[in-house]
Amino acid sequence: MAVITGAGNDGIGWGLCCHAAGKLGMHVVAIDLHESLVHSAQERLRQQCPQVESFGLVCDVTKPDDLAKCVDNIQSLLPGKTIGAVFANAGVMFSRTVLKSKPEEWAATLNVNILGVVNTIQAFVPILQSQAFNSIFSATASVGGLVRGDHGGASYQASKHAVVAICESLSFELARKSPHISIHVLCPCIVSSGLHRSSAVNQKVSEGKLAAGEVVSAGGGDFALAMTPDRHAEQVFDHIADGNFYMITDNIRPYVDHDKPFNGLEIIKERYDNMMHSHSTTATPLTRSLVGQPRQL
Repeated sequence: MAVITGAGNDGIGWGLCCHAAGKLGMHVVAIDLHESLVHSAQERLRQQCPQVESFGLVCDVTKPDDLAKCVDNIQSLLPGKTIGAVFANAGVMFSRTVLKSKPEEWAATLNVNILGVVNTIQAFVPILQSQAFNSIFSATASVGGLVRGDHGGASYQASKHAVVAICESLSFELARKSPHISIHVLCPCIVSSGLHRSSAVNQKVSEGKLAAGEVVSAGGGDFALAMTPDRHAEQVFDHIADGNFYMITDNIRPYVDHDKPFNGLEIIKERYDNMMHSHSTTATPLTRSLVGQPRQL
């Protein structure tokens, strides 16, 4: 069985659901925030993959009690079934700089992207520990969690750096006591997704500006060179099969049909090269010489 949070929209989570059910024959539990999304996901999965059992469950990953109920529901719906994979994939994104970002956007980002991962770990990892079978736990970070912060998306990148560190810590925590659990951190580059739109919609719902019943799938992205969610999921499971902890899903063949890669690995290397050589990644010699000097008005 595969359990995937943030699976109700047509993005990364949905792609993981389809691959797990359609290609691997796993029973699937698709988890998301709104009833309309999980109901749609459940019905689509059942139509596309009738050979397995598929369920959609409503859950707010920022609330530990919701996740506890979700665990109980899964055990009731699929009694005796082993959980083979858990993907803590729920996330939000607001593309604003530090100075122009809003406190409520920071709160939503840190609650969902960081505490949501921690809550999912604490809800499901004990179950994986109790099982006698091998399993995997993956949390979705981003290539943004491995590269230097840019001029936009400050809260998103900050949260994804935290997810990487959380997964690293968890891998050490379980290395000896639960070696049958394989921990991974997923760092996508460019995947077709409506994350910006779904994040804005969820924020409107939380502010009472939109009824939860009116929420529909955010759909895919509009960047023609992006990986599709299904090809991205294929790359994810290839990383898992290869035992890679850092699953950097770059836009390369055979997962895309072009030769214009995002080159995520090179951008990651740039950041660490600058650290190793003590080079500043943002300041020019001119700006460094001005630090601490009186401002000329």
